[in-house]
Amino acid sequence: MTATTTEAREFIIVGQDQGTGYTLWDIAPAPTDPARRAAALEEIGVEAADAFGSVNTEFGTTAREAPDKFLAGLREQSGLDDYGLTADN
Repeated sequence: MTATTTEAREFIIVGQDQGTGYTLWDIAPAPTDPARRAAALEEIGVEAADAFGSVNTEFGTTAREAPDKFLAGLREQSGLDDYGLTADN
């Protein structure tokens, strides 16, 4: 029997903090090459800022785990136990 290990990787999370929830616009694996990662974050950051959003990164083993961890941090920061994704996701 072979055990499967899943390594965490960095994901780029793009969206907008609504104060009581987070509107997730997109999530994608971050490039592993440092130069490509920096270029991607810069390009996405400009587009997100133009739309009054933000770009963040979070490590996770899946594209679902990363935003869950990101939201847990926002939940703790805001002090709102029900802080999560907004209804329009």
